[in-house]
Amino acid sequence: MVNEVIQLANDSCEVTVWSLGAAVNDIRLPDRQGRLESVVLGYSCVGDRLEGRSYLGEVVGPFGNRIAGGRFSLDGTEFALERNDRGQSLHSGPDGFHRQTWQVLDQSSDRVRLGLAWTDGRAGFPGPITVELEYWLEGMTLSHRLTAQVGGPALVNPVAHPYFNLSGRLGPILDHHLQIRAQAYLPVDDCLIPLASAPQPVAGTAFDLRQSRLLGDLEVETDPQLRACGGLDHAFVLDRRPTDEPGPAAVLYHSGSGRRLVVETDYPALQVYTGQGLDEAEIAHPPGRPGPGCGVALETEGFPDAPNRPDFPSVVVRPGQPWRRTTRWVFSVD
Repeated sequence: MVNEVIQLANDSCEVTVWSLGAAVNDIRLPDRQGRLESVVLGYSCVGDRLEGRSYLGEVVGPFGNRIAGGRFSLDGTEFALERNDRGQSLHSGPDGFHRQTWQVLDQSSDRVRLGLAWTDGRAGFPGPITVELEYWLEGMTLSHRLTAQVGGPALVNPVAHPYFNLSGRLGPILDHHLQIRAQAYLPVDDCLIPLASAPQPVAGTAFDLRQSRLLGDLEVETDPQLRACGGLDHAFVLDRRPTDEPGPAAVLYHSGSGRRLVVETDYPALQVYTGQGLDEAEIAHPPGRPGPGCGVALETEGFPDAPNRPDFPSVVVRPGQPWRRTTRWVFSVD
């Protein structure tokens, strides 16, 4: 499989993007001592990525997250998808956006634009969908913008899936602090599908991250939602913004390195996955020993199972209807 490797760089930051999966395979940043280190999990070769199961840095779609039973109805037509996670469809099945080679449309030293044509009926989804993705680097901020056009009614919810470890070393992310601007979250059933009662307030629960908390302090053993998942694997309903422009969603901080990440987005939700299922020996960087909990995914997205939940924000896009989403990863060092 052909894979183009694109390097973006400036005086503050280095980024590696792969055309396979439109993946951010590496981000290298200084710590407070000036040491340049990787802060996202990535692979060393195409074979390892194709064998990988954790979507490291890839763009998943056309629908990121889960669809209950791998089925949904759109305009009276039933669609059946491949069920690849406990009877559910996860990240659009095994051959979604993350397994496609995106076309490099143009690039420069600090910017790249990628494109993908998704045909009608592929992986069971309606289409066709034409997607463009642009990454650009400004100082220590890496932004990405997704735009899409459809040839018929379609689900559009592509999601970038990097795992962050700001320490610069592979190891548990329990020493990271996390803050999320969300008053509500989506509790899930045993198959990680939002409950009928979702969303629910975070107040008074282990999911109240409105103030920064150490991930190691989350009460996994006592909270039934966290215990069932072995950690966080939940969507948070982001606070409404006064405008349609991307706004702050989350802050991740590692005191040992001094690195801080602010996630800004115009998506309505943030899926937080603390990586308890990470068990791939092929993870090449950051250096260290891969294992469960060695990275945290902060996935800006629409609501999981939205096609089956009319009470959730719609992810249906129709011909002539513009669709665009932007996320920024704003890094800094104390």
